[in-house]
Amino acid sequence: MIFLSEVDSLSGTSVRFNSKDKSIPVYSVEFNSGKKSIRNTVKFYYSYRKNIYRMDGLLYNEKYVSGNGFRTYSAESPIRYFKKASDTLYEYRSFRDLEKRIAADKDGTKIELFVANLKDNIDYSEPALFYLSEHYGISPGLGKGEVVVYANYIFNNNYSSGDFVELKDINEDILFNKEQIESLIDDRYKDFMKKTESVKKPAYCSVTSFGNNVDEKTRESLNEFLSQMCEYFDLSHQQESNEEFKTYYDSEIKRRVEIYKRNGNLSEKQLKVFADELNQIKTLNSQEKFD
Repeated sequence: MIFLSEVDSLSGTSVRFNSKDKSIPVYSVEFNSGKKSIRNTVKFYYSYRKNIYRMDGLLYNEKYVSGNGFRTYSAESPIRYFKKASDTLYEYRSFRDLEKRIAADKDGTKIELFVANLKDNIDYSEPALFYLSEHYGISPGLGKGEVVVYANYIFNNNYSSGDFVELKDINEDILFNKEQIESLIDDRYKDFMKKTESVKKPAYCSVTSFGNNVDEKTRESLNEFLSQMCEYFDLSHQQESNEEFKTYYDSEIKRRVEIYKRNGNLSEKQLKVFADELNQIKTLNSQEKFD
């Protein structure tokens, strides 16, 4: 299920995932497009020990998430309770029989929500609550199957409105490394890193040298690439074969060259050096070359 706020923007994207045993809900609320950014950053909420943590991370190969920072989540905005406005039902785009609900504060602030019931008995309230409470101070009190389709905000006689919902089915798994994320929260990340150090991995994860024609800017891009390849290996080596890892390595070189070229990060000469160096180093991805 995807909950989109401001349909023309990715800033309000919220995706709800669960661990396979349904015990650890994860709410992803923002990400960058892999076609525009080298670092595919992800911001998400993670439920752990009865707390919600706002996490920062990176998305690798469109499926592996690595957490790299967090804050405890709390909805500090005032919570408003919505009441049914009337028995009149409304229509908006493809939605029919929308119920209008209103909340008003003593300062005159008024918010109108138009709510659809999809009648699928799915609880959409938690992803909606995270986004709405954080950005607008709203607790919509949605029932099962209910989603906010449209909203009007009236602040000091100024009006604004927003489209709130587009729903899609997601057929792919996103893999969150539970141990990695929870060791970060519990301040025992050094122990987690020591554990990964004991795993045999590509030799360039320890030390690497480049050719004489590599300038400082290209070197920075090479080191960033290899550092992220090593982190990806740590995340994926138990789930993926070495051949799958090598396939990702090759595809990531091509993706980054395209982005660097489009964005003007590296010159044509630097791009050739970048790709040539990484293609030489990739022989170290063979398991017999692992440290």
